[in-house]
Amino acid sequence: MASTTHDPWTVVLAAGAGRRLSSVTGSVPKQYWRNGVAPSLLEMTLARFAPLASPERTVVAVDRSHAPFLQRLSVPGGAATILYQPQDRGTAAGVLFAIEPVRRLDPHAIIMLTPADHGVADEVRFRHGMLDALKHVRSRGSVVLLGVAADDNHDDYGWIVKGSRIQSPCPHLHRVEAFVEKPSRPQAAALLASGALWNTMVLVARVGDLHRLFVNATPELLPVFEEAARLSPGDRSAFLTTAYARLPVFDFSHHVLGSAADLLLYEWPAAIGWSDLGTPERLHRWHARGTHPPARAGAA
Repeated sequence: MASTTHDPWTVVLAAGAGRRLSSVTGSVPKQYWRNGVAPSLLEMTLARFAPLASPERTVVAVDRSHAPFLQRLSVPGGAATILYQPQDRGTAAGVLFAIEPVRRLDPHAIIMLTPADHGVADEVRFRHGMLDALKHVRSRGSVVLLGVAADDNHDDYGWIVKGSRIQSPCPHLHRVEAFVEKPSRPQAAALLASGALWNTMVLVARVGDLHRLFVNATPELLPVFEEAARLSPGDRSAFLTTAYARLPVFDFSHHVLGSAADLLLYEWPAAIGWSDLGTPERLHRWHARGTHPPARAGAA
């Protein structure tokens, strides 16, 4: 990992099993699956963020069983730091596992946290939003979530109800009023009508501010990762393998973000063409577009 500078870090969450898409991807988790010559979702995510953070400041958290799939990527495994999580113990543990090494190395780091299974049509506008959020976090701190203006009442998405607009050099910033996870269809229709946003689970924050969310919401998780950080790499792997089996399971969105105060929300327009590719139907539609960004990153 790279040492401390003022440059941001990218942390990619890629440890999911992708079981909902197994009818399309077979035994390959969705973030590694390729449709013919199209890049995988993980490759597209790394390319999307490459203009924002160097490979040396990029961390990818995967499941330990994913090693064979990583070897097939056109993006070399050595281009980023790969962290192998022993097993799935909920998304809160997964996020803490991914950010803790960055916090130990660079306590003042700014992190861009993203899942690895999204489609984005307009990546230039996407990165402009990330740069706006980075500008605010650099100057004023806080945790900035990034949401997308909804154009459909999807009931399998998470939603964010936006509150009052805040004064900031960064445009399109609001306070977070509430989170709604997987609403009923009528609830989703009401959220759409009210101007609520789709929750992308992309966020920008100083690593210390993000860590404090866990201190307040899920302190039970912290001792394991604090102990692991004090161990040598070899001892750390063995320790985490044993300790993970005893970790309580928490959901990052519900238990950590949902209990936090003073979160901010940046609004991307629907025109960026964002989609959570978590169903076979959406994955098929994304690949049918035939306009995927290349696996190799280009300039913003």
